[in-house]
Amino acid sequence: MLDLDQGLLKRNGRQISLRPQSFGVLSYLVKNSRRLVDKPELMGAIWGSIAVTEDSLVQCLGDVRRALGDRETLVRTIPRRGYALDAEVVCNPSSVAVLPFIDLGDEPRREEYFGDGLAEELIVELVRIPGLRVASRSSSFRFRGGNRDIQGIGTALKVDAVIEGTIRRAGDRLRVSAQLVGIPDGFQIWSETYDRPMGDIFALQDELARAIAAKLQGAYERPPASRRRPQNLQAYHLYLTGRYFWNKRTGGGLQKAIDCWERALQKDARYSLAYAGVADGYTLMAYFGFLAPRDAFPRVKAAVVSALAADENLAEAHVSLANLKLHYEWDFAEAKNELRRAIALDPNYYHAYHVLSHYWVAVGELEKSLEASLHALELDPLDLVFIAHLGWHYLYAGQYELGIEACQRAIDMDSGFFPAHIYLGQLLTQLQRYEEAVLAFERAAELSGGSTDAHGHLGLVHALAGRQREALLVRDQLVRQAEQRYVSAYHIGAIHLALGESAEAVTWLERAVSERTRFMAYIRFDPVLRPLLGEECLSELVRKTMREQNGGAA
Repeated sequence: MLDLDQGLLKRNGRQISLRPQSFGVLSYLVKNSRRLVDKPELMGAIWGSIAVTEDSLVQCLGDVRRALGDRETLVRTIPRRGYALDAEVVCNPSSVAVLPFIDLGDEPRREEYFGDGLAEELIVELVRIPGLRVASRSSSFRFRGGNRDIQGIGTALKVDAVIEGTIRRAGDRLRVSAQLVGIPDGFQIWSETYDRPMGDIFALQDELARAIAAKLQGAYERPPASRRRPQNLQAYHLYLTGRYFWNKRTGGGLQKAIDCWERALQKDARYSLAYAGVADGYTLMAYFGFLAPRDAFPRVKAAVVSALAADENLAEAHVSLANLKLHYEWDFAEAKNELRRAIALDPNYYHAYHVLSHYWVAVGELEKSLEASLHALELDPLDLVFIAHLGWHYLYAGQYELGIEACQRAIDMDSGFFPAHIYLGQLLTQLQRYEEAVLAFERAAELSGGSTDAHGHLGLVHALAGRQREALLVRDQLVRQAEQRYVSAYHIGAIHLALGESAEAVTWLERAVSERTRFMAYIRFDPVLRPLLGEECLSELVRKTMREQNGGAA
């Protein structure tokens, strides 16, 4: 096995030592295995402008042949022309991406979730292979659909190989075709077609993982049976459908996701991932202002308890619990403990580092927040949530231009991702670029599907810009809306504060503490309220928040 990234060569499970120049010769020949490499090119690639004799090259070629247990069969000398590596010798990739499987059925849009789910489960299996780096779901799934430029995708995701495939459902039968494509040369490393009953879908996933892993690493040992998988196939389909809607991040999408997961649990009451899904769904409903925290988080807690009862080692459930501790119970120490437990269980679970960044902001450790944010992006470089979150981090760190760059990057990737527009508006507000901020918040309100957060921020920017009439209109609208649905008291208090109405502002902000809005977890470092409130008033609000924590959440 040759691992170019790690500079390792193994033969029959034993690591073979090679001098750096000899390994360089082998690496260059592997990368150019489809063609003849002449002596000047090979010597230039290894030694550059350093003057060496051909004897140095001959010695390196001898090292390579001995390491491969071969004389002239694999590395051939072409007299007076150069050298060639046998085309059958391939480099085992050390990193891979799995693209959504394309549904070739009659209604591909209706069944899209199934192709997504097959790829996602394959990612879950492959990520367990030691030494193999697997691109995350959110990064890989940005490249859905046909007419794919596989080499371009692999380059963008910084992987050595890409897995793609198709599925076709016919009654209770399923046909899956998959192929593994090498990125450097675009050649197919492996391909296979499977025809199975739908009831064998989990066995098929295992078989796919074993076959691909054998090509990637030469061996695959199935880990102990996981409770991730349900006992009921319909529950599995509902879970995949929920994931599909959850990733839309709109109010309607989140509610559909929760509905799917709750229906899955009716069919399999011990489906731990579905419980974790319900918890995360309600967390985001509260986070983006679609549901009152006191309505959402008790449901989060119940779902997390059930998830951990079904599988105490489910990293996703521990992150869900950390979110509850951080954003509702304001128990920062326990939030940190749960995040540490999640990362210990699954060091590659990128969402754990995302929430960890939130924790570090809440406790004022901004450098550690950035470190966690960048680690999440390292694991998942094309995830819109993490890219936009980096903008949120820079908002609290006071690095507004960097935050704008991050949000704009997320918007360039997907102009419909509304959280990026909200964070962009907040950053522009801090730079007093009020006209641009208004446009960002208006766009966020349009895209969100009912979040009042965008309207709250819009009223605040009007007030800060001195547009009292517009600010009062938004404030009064929010007060009226609060009689019918959840509107965070934080937003109404912030508008009062920006208008110079301190007494009214404090009343509303104290109400925000009582309602346990997530904004109050970060009140000590709030970039808008901190300079407007003054230290004495801010300190009193912090004390009230801490008393709420110590008193517990209902």
